[in-house]
Amino acid sequence: MRKYNRYMYIVFVPAFLFLFLYGGAYLTSNYGSYEELKEHEEQNEDYEINYSQRDSDITVIAIHGGGIEPGTSEVAKGLANRMDLSYYLFEGIKPTGNMILHIESIRFDEPIGRNMVQESTSALSIHGYQGEEPMIFLGGRNEVYREAIREALQDKGFAVEDAPSHISGMSEENIVNDTRLGEGVQLELTAGLRDSLFVNGDRSEATTDVYAELMESLEEGTEHYLEML
Repeated sequence: MRKYNRYMYIVFVPAFLFLFLYGGAYLTSNYGSYEELKEHEEQNEDYEINYSQRDSDITVIAIHGGGIEPGTSEVAKGLANRMDLSYYLFEGIKPTGNMILHIESIRFDEPIGRNMVQESTSALSIHGYQGEEPMIFLGGRNEVYREAIREALQDKGFAVEDAPSHISGMSEENIVNDTRLGEGVQLELTAGLRDSLFVNGDRSEATTDVYAELMESLEEGTEHYLEML
């Protein structure tokens, strides 16, 4: 029995160390609300809130921006500036460990962001997802807007799939659906796709042709949807 226990110990310790060193997301307990987060994190030191209210029918949001899901802020703000849309960014600015700032979409209750979405006809939420293959997963309750974006993305050659259930953005409590219509669109961009948006995969460097094509696609899909309102 001692021999068995010794082997179990040898296997368990390296596995635990691996998770501790490389699997922080699994060991980190994220905040369940903005109210909880702000009790422990300092605005403009750990995170920033950047937004522009432009009285548009669509608000573009990245609630996991900055270092939380890298690349999502640049997509959301880039599209909003191209189309003069309202935008809202909740951005992690810690040197490391920004995933602690990840609040689930159904629990995201930062009042500026919630209010902006509630005052919009619909919303577009940009998220990051895992995976090295460049992919875009489409979700959210606004089927008309979602399909307009799907068509525009596919016309540019982007690989697009329906989002799996755990990132489908179909909950009525999801911030993207907290609009006047009660529906919005959620995009999940894989890490492989987000890396391709910037030279050398570095957000501090210039954007690429892929970024430009993504902007054109999202603009085209959004314009098509707005024409139907």
